[in-house]
Formats: sequence, C-alpha cells, structure tokens
Amino acid sequence: MAKKINKTIKVALRKNTNKGGAWLCEVFVNNEAGDTEVANITAWANASAAKRHIKATVIELTPRKSIKLTGGNYDEKEKPTFFSGAMTYKVDA
Repeated sequence: MAKKINKTIKVALRKNTNKGGAWLCEVFVNNEAGDTEVANITAWANASAAKRHIKATVIELTPRKSIKLTGGNYDEKEKPTFFSGAMTYKVDA
C-alpha cells in the first residue's frame, strides 16, 4: 500500500476596490514541508467567473469537488470584497 501525504490547498479571492476593479484569485497548493507546489494567480471581471475557475482548479488538483469559501471585509453596500478558504487532503506519495 502506498504511503499517503497531506497537501493543503489555499484560495484567496479579493476585489480591487477602485471603480471597475477586477477580482484577484490566488490558488496555492502546499505539501507537508510547507513548500508551494502550485501557484495560480489570475484576475477576473466578476466574482462568479473567479469562483468557477476556483472550482475547476480544485477538481483538477484534488480528489475533492469543491472548497468552502468564507466571506470577509465588507464594503459600504454590505457586499463582501474578500473570500478565502483552505482544505487539507491526502494523496499517494
């Protein structure tokens, strides 16, 4: 039986608060030693497109289908301008 190791995927999605600002999406995959194996940074016109990109990346890189994102940092209209999430999963060494 193959040895399993833990990996962690971390996602951050933040809005540029300037008028017409894009959503910046950062995806990092770290191994047990803390080394970053995959770093994916992209910009999107809207949060929905960025969330679809996050879901596709999670499906591609992990055995899971989704990652839970929690909102934070609200603007004057009470809309979130920052989302983040992290998930640990096991893979064969």
